Amino acid sequence: GTNSGSFELHAVSASRRSQRRSVLVAMRGVGFNSLLVKRFWSLCSLVVRDKKSALLLAGLMFFAVTYEFVSYQMGLTNSRFYLVLGNKDQRGFWIQTALGLSLVFAISKVRALRTFLASTTGVHWRKIITKNLQGLYFADKNFYCVNVLKELGGELDNADQRMTQDVDRFCRSLADTLPAALIAPFTTAYYNYQAYVATGWIGPVSTLVFFVVFTILNKFLLAPVVPRVYQQERQEGQFRHAHARVRDNTESIAFLDGDPVEEANMNAILDDVVKAQQSVVNRQFPLAFGIHLFDYTGAILSLLVIAVPIFSGVYDSLTPQELAALISKNAFVSIYLISCYSSLVDMSGSVAVIAGNAHRIAALREKLLALSEELRELHAAESSGDDEDKRPPEGGDGHDGDGPTIELQDVTYSSPRDGNVLVDKLTWRIDGKRRAIITGPNGSGKTTLFRVIKGLRNADSGSVRVTNSHSLAFFPQQPWLTVGSLRKQLRYPFIEQCRVGLEDGDAEDAEMISLLELTGLGNLLKSANDLDSDMDAAWYDTLSPGERQRLSWARLLYFRPTIALLDEATASIDVELAEKLADECVNRGINIVAISHKHSWNAESVLELRGTDGYWTVS
Repeated sequence: GTNSGSFELHAVSASRRSQRRSVLVAMRGVGFNSLLVKRFWSLCSLVVRDKKSALLLAGLMFFAVTYEFVSYQMGLTNSRFYLVLGNKDQRGFWIQTALGLSLVFAISKVRALRTFLASTTGVHWRKIITKNLQGLYFADKNFYCVNVLKELGGELDNADQRMTQDVDRFCRSLADTLPAALIAPFTTAYYNYQAYVATGWIGPVSTLVFFVVFTILNKFLLAPVVPRVYQQERQEGQFRHAHARVRDNTESIAFLDGDPVEEANMNAILDDVVKAQQSVVNRQFPLAFGIHLFDYTGAILSLLVIAVPIFSGVYDSLTPQELAALISKNAFVSIYLISCYSSLVDMSGSVAVIAGNAHRIAALREKLLALSEELRELHAAESSGDDEDKRPPEGGDGHDGDGPTIELQDVTYSSPRDGNVLVDKLTWRIDGKRRAIITGPNGSGKTTLFRVIKGLRNADSGSVRVTNSHSLAFFPQQPWLTVGSLRKQLRYPFIEQCRVGLEDGDAEDAEMISLLELTGLGNLLKSANDLDSDMDAAWYDTLSPGERQRLSWARLLYFRPTIALLDEATASIDVELAEKLADECVNRGINIVAISHKHSWNAESVLELRGTDGYWTVS
């Protein structure tokens, strides 16, 4: 039923596994092409549906248009000065001076507001896209598939960088570039008309031909840049990840005197980063040359266009003062028309950044969507019980009458590293009545069995059926501590809910304090002052492995699941405390299924994995 909290995983056929591996393919088609257009629109569609984004973009467009209007008035200022100075009109000169200073103030204010709105828009777009990615990332255990299951993750590198740095660069560049790109057709059309009025057909036609020639050239110069930007971002992520690994394992490296080796490793990775970065620089050189050539040639072209009507006698009827003013005005129109075209060419650098990051972000999103669809199909039965599963356990006296069970029927699974069969046709039943341990040499598949039960990995054959899964709790080999207060640590992952039966705040406080004392962590409460003071992540990083494991034990005892699956849960604590914790589990009605080398747990059932040809025994 929908409230049974049960799920069943069946073996996946070879063709099915092949299909899953093909869901997430390696990077393909990275460049300035139709795939980029598709991926770019998929990201833009996330923000255009948001009301605040629409308002910000509308405001940005308003100030972009206002800036163009004020710029046009500023451009005519010189021609007006030429006229009043040529006529020695002192009163007119002071009027134009006041008007010019007013325009300077106006254009400065408008430009500052446009920049402010562009930055604000970029920040808001980043929030929307990142939240969407994080929603997909943490859905259906996708974060586990991407970071651990490489057969599903494919060639997807550095998902964390794509959601942080790449999204930031994409949104900032897009917010700066998009308004100018959107109004460019209108400003270009207007100045084409003004150029036609001033110079006839030769003005707009010559600038259009000039633009088309350089655009075609620019397309060829831009094409090699995009994939190299993509590759540089990938190498930067690898470099950052390598330094993060050293940071997380500093003490181990120091004990082993491994600093020379790590320095050599970092230098090797740095060489790859520098090589990728230099490749981008090398390809940007001809692109930059083309952009600057367009800019400077355009300035000369504007004078050539103006010269045609002047030398053909069109303006012979004007006085020298009027001619100077007209030349200044027409020069501005021609120069600004070329500037409209050149601004499109100048966007090439920003477009390269947008395109490279759009490929990386959209590729991550595509793979996360594909994974969610794939895993929902595989876990369809589990999904029917999600509402029940996402509640905290009810405590020792509140379990469902039948209790949780785990049934493995002819389960075969292989090593994730080399594909060797670890366990062959395992049939075993776990319930809340018999304490069990799982033993075997390192690499025999003990932890992998927990992954199969949890659904993080699929069995090669056979089936795994779990009922009342909300009354199960897993204790991973590496204790995980979230950020926040001690109360949040003990409630994790239900940090906003207390355990059923402890709705009274004082009762919960007393329970938590007693558990911290039981696990020998009373000093943590003193350090934190109380249960609700938020502690930063660095504070928890100072805890020893034994303290982290004991805090995880306090969390387990707080929730009182019917069955606790423990993976080396006493590896970092002493035997005396382990015995005390085992007794407390009995008192709280928690049945233990443990992976263990050194502790018997007074088990009634022992599963021994041999790790050779899938052999196993149950006693």
